[in-house]
Amino acid sequence: MAQDQPLLAVQEALKKCFPVVEEQQGLWQSTLQDCQPLLASLSNLAEQLQAAQNLRFEDVPALRAFPDLQERLRRKQLETGDTVLDRLEEKLDTLLKVRDTVSSHVERVFHTYEQHADALGIDAVLQPSVVSPSVADMLEWLQDIERHYRSSSLNHRWYTHDCCIR
Repeated sequence: MAQDQPLLAVQEALKKCFPVVEEQQGLWQSTLQDCQPLLASLSNLAEQLQAAQNLRFEDVPALRAFPDLQERLRRKQLETGDTVLDRLEEKLDTLLKVRDTVSSHVERVFHTYEQHADALGIDAVLQPSVVSPSVADMLEWLQDIERHYRSSSLNHRWYTHDCCIR
């Protein structure tokens, strides 16, 4: 029975990790969905700014009566853009928290595995049970999952103010 303890410890760590990963995946997906309307809004604002920049307000008779209209409109559009960018930055923070949460849980599993690796033996790690895949398969999945979040969060750097439309 004592020989089973290392395997049970690793399996228990895996059992705790996968529900967290599933929960975080839900948060990741909903956060990305929340970004779509914000990105559409930012795109629309960029088009509006471009259109306003291309329009010669002084050439439009109805607009001549408002000499500072172009600058007020530009300022309002930029303020709105900053607000949207701030909301996108909040979404990025959420994505980064998801990445960090997943990484932390995966790290705990690997730490537990490393503590017991010598006692486990290769056969125990490679052997699936009737109710679960092998420990090796699950560890590989966790590595793939963590890699996905790490690479995806690096691809989402466009949320920062560096891309501001000013």
